[in-house]
Amino acid sequence: MRRRDLLLSALAVPLLPTPLLAQTPEKVWRVGLLTPNQAPARLFRQLNLPELARLGFVEGRNLSVQVFSADDAYERLPALAVDLVATKPDVIVAVAPTAIKAARAATSTIPIVMAYAGENPVAAGWAQSYTRPGGNITGVVLLNPELEGKRLHLLHETFPTRRRIAVLFHSRSRNTPTDQAVQTVAQKAGIEIQSFYTSGPEEYEATFHAIRSSGADALQIAGGPIFANDAPRLAELALKAGVPTICEWRDMARNGCLIGYGPDRAALQRRVADFVARLLRGASASEMPIEDPTKFELAVNLRTARSLAIDVPTTLLVQADEVIE
Repeated sequence: MRRRDLLLSALAVPLLPTPLLAQTPEKVWRVGLLTPNQAPARLFRQLNLPELARLGFVEGRNLSVQVFSADDAYERLPALAVDLVATKPDVIVAVAPTAIKAARAATSTIPIVMAYAGENPVAAGWAQSYTRPGGNITGVVLLNPELEGKRLHLLHETFPTRRRIAVLFHSRSRNTPTDQAVQTVAQKAGIEIQSFYTSGPEEYEATFHAIRSSGADALQIAGGPIFANDAPRLAELALKAGVPTICEWRDMARNGCLIGYGPDRAALQRRVADFVARLLRGASASEMPIEDPTKFELAVNLRTARSLAIDVPTTLLVQADEVIE
């Protein structure tokens, strides 16, 4: 066969796919979640992961999430933070002040997203300012002292004749700005309050017995991951004690608390996801402004009101984002 014929024969052979063409595998980003208990982990999967997927980070494809939960043993958080840092995550999401403090002590280089800080991050020494944090910590802040003061004021406005109000704090809140803020609001409004402290579920029965014995005619359950996690149990005990309650979140009212008032948690979780996504794309935590909540929700549980044989003012119901019948 002549050379020209050989060339034509070669050109006539159909082109075959090249199976060995190199493809660069997609990078898998690693996020570590440091949390006092499992409730924020469930919330993260329910609200944050769908938002992260919308932003291009899909678990199982290009995102890996590891949860480090203290399971309500808060003293474990510093050691868990060290274990988390050892996995070399790209971003740490730290839930509540105790986890934020532990994460900050464990690393000064890995970006940390607060979800959420219950105290002023500048006063706590975690950031230089809200607009330019200056370190490796940014995220979302809930200023608990102000929010607890607002809840006490709302509870008093709703039931002005109930002037002996019990406030349930976690034991870690004793003599904190949150504790002091509630005392200040109470003094200005002429409300008699009694503070009760508990370290967890094993003390709930005894604590609510003390609340009943005190003659309290209303109850404010202060904010915190452990109380949010235990909302159904706390609502049940409050009902047995015969006291109307105000709690931290809208869904705590769904779990039996009479009133739930606080930031829109779904919106906050979406903001947390946005912080994570921007950091994974290369943004610097030191230059990402810290955010406060901008939207708040009010929920009222009329089933609980009927069980307590009390009337809820129409003025409160018309303000509510959700009335649970």
